Amino acid sequence: MADLAWNKLHDRLERDGLLDDNAVRGEITSFNGRFALSLAASLVLIACATIYILSGLSGSKREMMILSNSESTTLVKTLADGSVVYLASGSQITYPSKFDKNKREIKLSGDAFFEVAKDKNAPFIIDANVMEIKVLGTSFNVRTADTLAPSLSVRTGLVQVTLRSGGTSGRVAAGETATVKEKSLKVVPTIDITQFSRYSDQIHFKDERLADVINVINRMTNSGAQGITISVDKTLEERRLTATFTDNSPESIAQMICIALNLKFETKEDAILIYE
Repeated sequence: MADLAWNKLHDRLERDGLLDDNAVRGEITSFNGRFALSLAASLVLIACATIYILSGLSGSKREMMILSNSESTTLVKTLADGSVVYLASGSQITYPSKFDKNKREIKLSGDAFFEVAKDKNAPFIIDANVMEIKVLGTSFNVRTADTLAPSLSVRTGLVQVTLRSGGTSGRVAAGETATVKEKSLKVVPTIDITQFSRYSDQIHFKDERLADVINVINRMTNSGAQGITISVDKTLEERRLTATFTDNSPESIAQMICIALNLKFETKEDAILIYE
């Protein structure tokens, strides 16, 4: 059993690039400016995240994962249910490899933006230190790095917040921000609208499925004025990619992905197809 656990951990570390390997594949870093594409093929990004595997509690067969972001970029992680976490620098999440059928629970330390997949039968619950956040499907920003005034800002949907001390509970709607101060919850209109988009200024994917990477990229580019959709051949969806993108156009992103994974792409009007 010990050998099996060690082999499993070794495989995970090797896949995450935390072991010495002279044949690193599918890793690429992008930069702003006209030199991005020429440099992309020759630059390899050193791992900026640390992932630990914890054994399940009380005999549970689920693996508990800890993902930490130690770099200045935003680390993007797609969870098992399809929810996307944009983890800020210096922040950490703890999450199961597979969620329960009736609830989805994770723990956050620091700041993160969430795009939660809808599931009316399984609420998404975040343990965010002084408060518990419960949603069914929405997008919102959580800030707990500021221990004096943790906050929650909702971009879409409705979120329920419960303070762990005293049990005060309230609902926060789109366009509102809830701030915790002196063990009380205050809800006001959101003033800093740019807090949501700042997470996508420079994003990093660490050993993510290509299909999940493309999904996040399309959310970012289609929310702006570019409106170009990237798609990938179904046979390539499970390919793994480690890459950093810094405010790149969809065409540049597609070309960098193809350089990293030795693929091809073609553009037709407002659509880009990546294939082998």
